[in-house]
Amino acid sequence: MNRLKATTLLTFAMLLSSISFAQDTIVEATILDSADIQADKLYNSGISHFKNKNFKAAISDFTESLELRADFEPAYFNRANCKSEDGDLAGAIADFDKAITYVADNPETWYLRGQAKYKSNDSEGAIADFNQTTSLKASHAQAHYYTGVIMFEAKDYESAIASFDKAVSADKRHAYAYNDRGSAKRQIGDVDGAINDYKKALMIDNNMAFTHNNLGSAQRKKGNFKAAIQSYSKAINLDSKYYIAYNNRGSAYFDAGDFDEAIKDFSRTIELRSDYPFAYNNRASAKFRLEDYQGCIDDCNKAIELDANYGYAYQNRGSAKELLRDDAGACADWKKAVELGAEGAKSFIGICN
Repeated sequence: MNRLKATTLLTFAMLLSSISFAQDTIVEATILDSADIQADKLYNSGISHFKNKNFKAAISDFTESLELRADFEPAYFNRANCKSEDGDLAGAIADFDKAITYVADNPETWYLRGQAKYKSNDSEGAIADFNQTTSLKASHAQAHYYTGVIMFEAKDYESAIASFDKAVSADKRHAYAYNDRGSAKRQIGDVDGAINDYKKALMIDNNMAFTHNNLGSAQRKKGNFKAAIQSYSKAINLDSKYYIAYNNRGSAYFDAGDFDEAIKDFSRTIELRSDYPFAYNNRASAKFRLEDYQGCIDDCNKAIELDANYGYAYQNRGSAKELLRDDAGACADWKKAVELGAEGAKSFIGICN
């Protein structure tokens, strides 16, 4: 009956909004001709707008500057950054391309173009650019980090771990890399390694609610429910609307046999996210343990309403129906559960005709 869903929250793309500059304002030199001087003035104006996050005005200034000096690499670089921040990823990539044609050995240009490709869902192109970044600057922690992120998303966890290793080697205070390496380790069954990495991340930044949540899930996996509940509680204290942490803490309470507290957390999850089917099914499981079979059925109904392919909700509803003497309804639900991949329901079908 215990078909609880705990959710792991991994945080990757939290650093994509950082802005970088190829250089700051340019000091005018007397040997420049009037067009070059005007190009510098427009460039400097663009930098000022950029710093104030007035991206469209900055783009306009950089464009005018480039009309006067077509080989002005810093203007391409910074216009690319502005376009990326303004949501024009294709335009940003095109400008990074131009910048690279003039200055091919700036690792930051390759890295930022990789970010733009990553945000454009071009993972292969992003990795190629991050690899070029690290070939120019082996200690570029962020390029290693985002390579790890892409590998994780591709479920290549061993490669992800290797990239996160390089990220933390380059930056020993890279809390995100420790967090995500921990999550990759969990995926390959190294729960102890995951716990160690989550703790390292929290030693650097104890205010990362998602890492407290991840640590709780690893501790729950080890059967340390008390520690898991404490970690989930820390996540909730940092973010009172963190519905996943409420759901996961409810699952830990359930595992510890405290079904009343589990119901409170699942109910709070539903208050925060009424379209979250896992919380309804989880609350149904807790109600079943408290012999509230009709309440279990009601919550399973809601879970199925939200996700018609939720096999465990059918399985749990069938078990509650059986105890309310609805054998036909129970058998129908168990058969449906098996169709949807809930293998545990097979053991119940034996009582069906």
